[in-house]
Amino acid sequence: MLLTPEAQRRNQRQALATTLLVAGAAGWLTWLIPLLWPLLGLSPFTYWWIRRPCLRRLEIMQQPFPEEREEILRAHVAFFLALDEPGKIRFRQLMQIFLDEVRITGIRTGVDETIRVLVAASAVIPIFGFHDWEYHRLHEVLIYPDAFDDAYRTRGGSDEHILGMVGLHHLSGVMILSKPALLAGFSPQPGTQNVGVHEFAHLVEKEAGEYGLPPEVPWMAVRQWVRYVARELAHPSSRRTHVSNYAYTNEHEFFAVLAEYFFTSPDLLKRRDPALYTLLRALFHQDTEALLPSLPWRRRGLSRNAPCPCGSGKKYKHCCLKKTGTNGRNAQTTESATGTRG
Repeated sequence: MLLTPEAQRRNQRQALATTLLVAGAAGWLTWLIPLLWPLLGLSPFTYWWIRRPCLRRLEIMQQPFPEEREEILRAHVAFFLALDEPGKIRFRQLMQIFLDEVRITGIRTGVDETIRVLVAASAVIPIFGFHDWEYHRLHEVLIYPDAFDDAYRTRGGSDEHILGMVGLHHLSGVMILSKPALLAGFSPQPGTQNVGVHEFAHLVEKEAGEYGLPPEVPWMAVRQWVRYVARELAHPSSRRTHVSNYAYTNEHEFFAVLAEYFFTSPDLLKRRDPALYTLLRALFHQDTEALLPSLPWRRRGLSRNAPCPCGSGKKYKHCCLKKTGTNGRNAQTTESATGTRG
């Protein structure tokens, strides 16, 4: 998402080549039909139109980072706190571009700056190790007041158990996230679940399948991952005891659930399965266990008795923390529903 020098040069070449083609076509038509001379004005417009997204990103990257967003990041996002100063600058810029280009809409619930920041952080964390990354498939994130069903409805029914989903069919280009689940994923309580990271991991997998792997990801690691997942799903090992059963739904959920472990409890993952951790480190081009060695931050942050960030006016322990299960850990029924259906 960042405007790297390579992306800048690529966009300039594309704009120049397209402008020359348009100018040549307009000149030829004007020679045949002189009355069409206004078409010559399309050339500068074409150059500006192609350059516009890059120029906008350059503008966003140079804007000062809002203090409110900085405070939210420091209060809720341990990944950000663990970065060095150059890493923090890059994280802020990626967030700013994401929030400028992806609409975040509340469906029968409010969307404040905390929700916007946590959605953007969820998007940045999985791709932070990649030099040049684009979420081509995503245009809008819908925030639901609670879990929802397979028809994307949230009315308080017993069949509403989905906490996040990357939209399909008429909702292509849309992601849906449960507001309480999103907040719980960044709570200070220990845990291995983060619905935002989970859904963006799904999106990373889809994007890599359609647009190619990031250059940082070695093909050998991908081949090892495919073999590992096939073997694990066919014959689960004894090490699965520390992994959510939902991971074994299919290969896509396996990747998304393990991404949650990799970014929320890397020390646990590395201790239980060092080879798997090493594989995920290669796939995401990040070493989260070195970045977050002991996670002491998880016991600080938002107090159980603090006002809930969702704005309900209730205490955190009586609102969003309660909705996601005792002590901030999702109950089994909730845990088994996290992820994309279909």
